[in-house]
Amino acid sequence: MKFGFAVPAYGKAVEAGIPELLAAGEELGFESVWWPDHIAVPDYATAVNLQTPFLEPLAACAWALGRTTRMRVGTDVLVAPYRHPLAVAAMAGTMGALAGDRLVLGVGIGYLRGEFDVLGADYDARAETTEDFLRTIREPPDGYSVIQGPTRVPVWVGGNNRRAQRRAALLGDGWHPLWLPPDEYAIARDEILAIRREAGLEGPFSFSFSAGPTRFSEMPEGGWPPAPARAPEGSEFRYSPEFWVAPDGRPRLVGSTDDLIGDLRLLEGAGVDHVTLRFGTVDVAPYERFAAEVLPVFG
Repeated sequence: MKFGFAVPAYGKAVEAGIPELLAAGEELGFESVWWPDHIAVPDYATAVNLQTPFLEPLAACAWALGRTTRMRVGTDVLVAPYRHPLAVAAMAGTMGALAGDRLVLGVGIGYLRGEFDVLGADYDARAETTEDFLRTIREPPDGYSVIQGPTRVPVWVGGNNRRAQRRAALLGDGWHPLWLPPDEYAIARDEILAIRREAGLEGPFSFSFSAGPTRFSEMPEGGWPPAPARAPEGSEFRYSPEFWVAPDGRPRLVGSTDDLIGDLRLLEGAGVDHVTLRFGTVDVAPYERFAAEVLPVFG
């Protein structure tokens, strides 16, 4: 199982610490680094779960490819309806031509209605738009040429529901969902493979896992607090699934070194081959500890 980390490319982290974090990640042996996607965040979202400003992920990927020599660089995840697929194809092809085959496009349908509105994108058609995007980014219209790198840029499709799983199986090179329990992941993995077999798709396919908050921590006095409640039905913030927790209430991927190793073993057993960790800080200390105490166990 391979490990990357999501860059907290927003809020105060934009001002300092990201270049040092990338340098540390490469030196420490992480396999990949990932960038979130928001372009124009509505004020109401900052009161719920977002810190502004956000770095633009494709520009950040190009910058990161220039700052590193080994790590893969990806989007976690690019909101397909925000951009024309041929423009993204040209940017990805440019990065491949100039930096080699280290880019991964994580792609999803998005969730933030106000952002769709200000960008002139159709919120209610976002699933269909994303599927058209995934087809077009691979096959430009007849009579047109778009730059390509030396190899095809892998596209890992985000989303947890059954339509997203089918979208990943038929139109992607991998599945990159948000956190979900290993038993559910294993069932979905089998279904994706079955869909691909039925469609006659035999190429390589990656099974990734975009983690929730990742943190070394002792159990608080009085025990672990309850996980935050999921947003109510009908809310655009409902996209975020329930948190994965242990029987004692411990948030998975939070706890001691042994806790994290045990949680990751469960994911490994479910067929996950790549994990994007979410430390949520530019402080390199937790990355150093993970590299020293956890990475060697899965090496």
